[in-house]
Amino acid sequence: MRRLVKALAPYGGRERIGIAPYVTAGDGGLALTLDVLHALEEAGASCVELGVPFSDPIADGPVLQAAAQRALAAGTTLEGILELVERFRSAGGELPLLLFSYANPLFSLGIEGAARALSQAGLDGLLVPDLPVEELEPWSLLAREAELAPIGFVTPTTSPERMARTAAASRGFLYVIGRTGVTGATTDLAGGGVLALLERVRATVELPLGVGFGIKSAAQVRALAPQAALAIVGSALVDHLHRVRVEGGEVAAAAAAFVRALAGQ
Repeated sequence: MRRLVKALAPYGGRERIGIAPYVTAGDGGLALTLDVLHALEEAGASCVELGVPFSDPIADGPVLQAAAQRALAAGTTLEGILELVERFRSAGGELPLLLFSYANPLFSLGIEGAARALSQAGLDGLLVPDLPVEELEPWSLLAREAELAPIGFVTPTTSPERMARTAAASRGFLYVIGRTGVTGATTDLAGGGVLALLERVRATVELPLGVGFGIKSAAQVRALAPQAALAIVGSALVDHLHRVRVEGGEVAAAAAAFVRALAGQ
């Protein structure tokens, strides 16, 4: 958790915003995922959401669903992902890594066992998109005891009361879903709906905010500052890296270039 808090310190409420890429672990193989993580750290990513492939990803659009199926077909497991994180840390990687997993793979370890295993592997935080706040709260206590940041989600339809409750159960940052629906579709910032949502959330909670769902351009990233600390980029990056791999390109280098472009470098 300390790595994540340190990484977020320069951002939020200013003109700077960090980039938080989402990567489906095992898409193209875990060895490739390891190379991508090192490249993203070199490119200056603030943290990475490392997605656990799941057969029924209810919040994911077609791009992330396809990536999950490719990773599962390659034999990716939660245990293999934890070993990947251990290898990243053993090689000197200090980039904050957040496990993005639906609840079922974690339940297979038991919530206490899962928190302990994630922490021992070297993860910094945990996002579980299918846990309502009532079920996030017991996870939150165990995660914090294991030095993991539990990160909750709020949406445009979340009430102020549930926002406050979710924020109280969260550490590191609060994930603000910029629109209703699934991942992958473009989020329109021009109309001001997302920015108004961020203002509403900031009036309710004190945590830094990360914004996701549909972020795919440097212009969108710039528009989110200074309201948010992180721009979370998932489907656009996952789709780009898959296309590069299919065409025989250098996937890790493409990941680094993508993040630098989003940051305006």
